[in-house]
Amino acid sequence: MIDFSRYFMPGERIFLENVNYEVTKPQAGRLKMQCRDTIVARLISDRGVKITFNRALTFEPEGPFYLSVSFSAVVNFRPETKDEVDWHSIDIAGELRRSGGALLSALSSRAAMLIAEITGASGSTPIITSGVSPKKAEDNEVDEP
Repeated sequence: MIDFSRYFMPGERIFLENVNYEVTKPQAGRLKMQCRDTIVARLISDRGVKITFNRALTFEPEGPFYLSVSFSAVVNFRPETKDEVDWHSIDIAGELRRSGGALLSALSSRAAMLIAEITGASGSTPIITSGVSPKKAEDNEVDEP
């Protein structure tokens, strides 16, 4: 397991990468909401890593909307330790899922907050998702008229 504080400098830059909100024609009856989290990590030359966290809400059958929110963070390598690991052969996203701690929490909390704001903007009850990324998708059932 990678100790992120050993290899990356503090003070990552976190920013909103993308929001996609699409209104759909909801079907009557019982809907199953699915919340899926995805983490992607990409090396940025020899400077560091760009990590993108995406949370998407979908419904089965098709629900009232589709919503996807992505936040990214750029973390820079510590010059004194960056060469200790072959960053091209390691699954950085997988390591972040297992031991990401504060960075993963910061990204997932921002996604959860924005999802609540977007879903509550129309005057309905906001959908509150977990701030910490679950290991597998959360499935919740909701009733729609």
